[in-house]
Amino acid sequence: MSVFLNVTANILLKIGVDKTGGVSAESGRIFADVVKVAFSPFIVFGLVLYGLSFLIWLRVLTFNDLSRSYPIFATIVFLFTTLGSIKFLNEDVSLARFIGIVVMLVGIYIVARS
Repeated sequence: MSVFLNVTANILLKIGVDKTGGVSAESGRIFADVVKVAFSPFIVFGLVLYGLSFLIWLRVLTFNDLSRSYPIFATIVFLFTTLGSIKFLNEDVSLARFIGIVVMLVGIYIVARS
């Protein structure tokens, strides 16, 4: 559940940033841009989902080793975020990135079995 909420939060944050025009690196515009994105429903809902993901993650850490849990969590988040980016954001993903994901999945298998 933590993975699902995290991935959904990332996708919503990206949609929110895209719809609002993002946050500028110019010092004179940062505050106005942050205020603008802060009121985006996509950003707000994404942050809520991040918070819920965090609470569930704390529960996971209560019963599992961090050295085992985090690599699994991070790789699965990376995989599903990439798939969600393709489906919902129409992003192009290179063959090299997919090969990297496969390598990460092999790593998860090794970590999960040890």
